[in-house]
Amino acid sequence: MTTNEMYETYGASDAGAVGKGQDNDAWLTACAAPGRHWLRLSGVLRTLETLFTITRWGALAWTAQAVMDRARAHERWGLVAIAVTGVLVVGVGWTAGTLAERGARAVATGLRQQLTGALLPTAGRISETGPAEAAWAMVDLADDVADFHAQTVPLNRSAPLSMTAVLAVTAAVHWPAAIVLVLTTALLPLNMRLAGLFAQHGADRQSAATRHLNAVVLDSFRGMRTLRELGAVGRRSRTLATAAEQLNKATMSVLRRAFLSGMVMDVVITFSIAVNATYIGLSLLGYVQVPHAPRLDLFTGLLVLLVCPMYFAPMRARASAFHRRERAVIAAATIRDIVKDTPAEVARAAAPQLTEPVGVSLTAVRFRYGGADHDTIHADAEFPPGTWTVITGASGSGKSTLLSLIAGLRRPSAGSVRWQTSSERQAPALGGCAWVGQQTVLLDATVRDNIRLGRPGAAEQQIRQAVDAAGLSAVIEDLPEGLNTRLGEGGWGVSTGEARRIAIARAFLRGARLWLLDEPTAHLDADSEREVVEALRRATDGCTVVIATHSFTLAAAADTVLAIDDGVLHDARPVNAR
Repeated sequence: MTTNEMYETYGASDAGAVGKGQDNDAWLTACAAPGRHWLRLSGVLRTLETLFTITRWGALAWTAQAVMDRARAHERWGLVAIAVTGVLVVGVGWTAGTLAERGARAVATGLRQQLTGALLPTAGRISETGPAEAAWAMVDLADDVADFHAQTVPLNRSAPLSMTAVLAVTAAVHWPAAIVLVLTTALLPLNMRLAGLFAQHGADRQSAATRHLNAVVLDSFRGMRTLRELGAVGRRSRTLATAAEQLNKATMSVLRRAFLSGMVMDVVITFSIAVNATYIGLSLLGYVQVPHAPRLDLFTGLLVLLVCPMYFAPMRARASAFHRRERAVIAAATIRDIVKDTPAEVARAAAPQLTEPVGVSLTAVRFRYGGADHDTIHADAEFPPGTWTVITGASGSGKSTLLSLIAGLRRPSAGSVRWQTSSERQAPALGGCAWVGQQTVLLDATVRDNIRLGRPGAAEQQIRQAVDAAGLSAVIEDLPEGLNTRLGEGGWGVSTGEARRIAIARAFLRGARLWLLDEPTAHLDADSEREVVEALRRATDGCTVVIATHSFTLAAAADTVLAIDDGVLHDARPVNAR
């Protein structure tokens, strides 16, 4: 089931809180779809585990009666039955747990696939998700939902059958004990409901504290250099400690609530077992005799005492599931908010046009961020195939947003963006263009591996061609191990200009004929900027290039310069012919 299918099936959130809660509950239920088969099998096996356990306790009670009666043959057969059923209980229980884990992994994987499609750039997704919330959803919340389903789906299948089996066995051997179980059961649903309501507020506080701590930690790491330069590391550490303490308090509050509700349930269950134990003990001693009740002996009394706790085990598990459910509902609501506006179908990556440049057409394009009261972009323009176009403008004027619209990373609120060749005209396709951004992302890997990101299956000769096109040959020769030199995370080991040329080599390796460059020479000195521009000229020969920049050097190298002012793209003015 795709994200949109789930969303369309269960509808958008109602205006009221009740409707929204029902939608979240329905969406939470639908999340179990990828692992429901394994989880239901686990529930069937949990029921078999209960039946085998009842049989084992029956064998134990029978053996005890045989010892009392000095029936040696019965003793031997009883011990054999205990051993066989014990092996069956362990085997079925282990298999049920394995299937539940497999189902949980399938649920978590399904959610992470949806989150990946929503968090990575996709055609049609307009809303933005902060990195802290994205990491929290991907790492923690998917597991919260998966763990909840791994517990509740098998339980929903096994609990009614298991409790019925225990009650039936108890009623068959001594019906007064079964009546005590039934009467006690009536007290538990109310306690379980109160437990869930009691835990909800605490779970909300814990969720908010977790989100806040994630944001503080992420921002602290990202801004560590700035914090150090400003001498604000100490203040930031106190902020981090405060956020951690808030999460600790919220977590302890949830644990206290869970402990209190669990204690109330334990009192009810212990009372029921104690009543049955007292009754059976007095009956065996001859002090109590219920009219028309069957006679109690060691076998029936011991069997009732052994299976009574099994009757309440599913209720204990369901009480625990109440607390998991509150976490899962919060997690599902957060994940749903991230994925709900992701389109059902994302434009597939276009095959690189190796022989033909790609032109770009913007027709009455408008773009507005969610919640904004005005358009960010107003654009009508044509970028002919095989040309260099520079877009200039003040910071925040919309240059990067315009490039993302051309790349297909965002969908325009109105109008259309089209890529065109001599043979076809199509909407932007993810992966069909080369992108070089302001920040060069280099992995903690070799230079070869960083370049090969552009085409993972590239041959050595193709990598060498990309190195030559980006003007990296001399740089590679000066590195200790050439292409096998390992770069630190973020590009440690090469200069900023060299890192940009590695990004250019990576883009060249893609083979795309449309290049989108966002401030490719930012923060470079004059010599480094000149080297990067020369590398771009070589790598983009015959390609269509659109550049957002403040650089006069790049503007001078362009065929056309466009100016963007408060999101409005002005008419092109010719600069020079390359």
